[in-house]
Amino acid sequence: MSLGLGQKNLESHYVHKVNNIRMRGNTSKLHLALSGLPKFKGVEPEDLGHRIINAPSMKYLELAHDHTKYGECSDQLPMEIIIPSIHDKTLAPKGHHVLSAVVNNTAYELKDGWDQSNAVVLENCLNQLEEMAPGIKGLIVHAELLSPKDIEEEYGITGGQWHHGELTFDQFLMLRPIPGMAQYKTPIESLYLCGAGSHPGGGLMGLAGRNAANEIISKES
Repeated sequence: MSLGLGQKNLESHYVHKVNNIRMRGNTSKLHLALSGLPKFKGVEPEDLGHRIINAPSMKYLELAHDHTKYGECSDQLPMEIIIPSIHDKTLAPKGHHVLSAVVNNTAYELKDGWDQSNAVVLENCLNQLEEMAPGIKGLIVHAELLSPKDIEEEYGITGGQWHHGELTFDQFLMLRPIPGMAQYKTPIESLYLCGAGSHPGGGLMGLAGRNAANEIISKES
């Protein structure tokens, strides 16, 4: 984790703790532009506006995680899929759609590197989608896969970790992001943390921001 404030502005024990926050990303983002609405097996058309999860069994998830541990490209990738253009027609031309998927178990560090592996992982994703929604490959106008490396480079998120820090027992609750900063206030005067790296973590809930705002009100008013 980088210290944008400069290490000279923090005591050495804070610098040590911040530099040891684990930030290994293992999630990629898939974007598809489609010429039509795909048909998913077992999903009624009226339900396509909801989130579709590809995680058929615990064994499937375990095998996908095993590949991640060893920096390998898995052909079994758990995915969280949405088609936002169902709700917002301005996202695509009339009759067209966009699909977005969070692709889990894609290691930040791959044995062959992401430059060589991006196309392989993308093809694995498309093959899985074809199994779930036969004919979807024929609807693809454009496909993009943002790896953890891409997310780091394009959005400045260390390690491509979309929660801004791994959600593990030693980086959770009163230990997030580090002991001494769990109540959102930093050692820098009037500087508070309110992002996914603070309790209770990432996701579209805004609780870290709400909690930080309440802390500011209680301390600064």
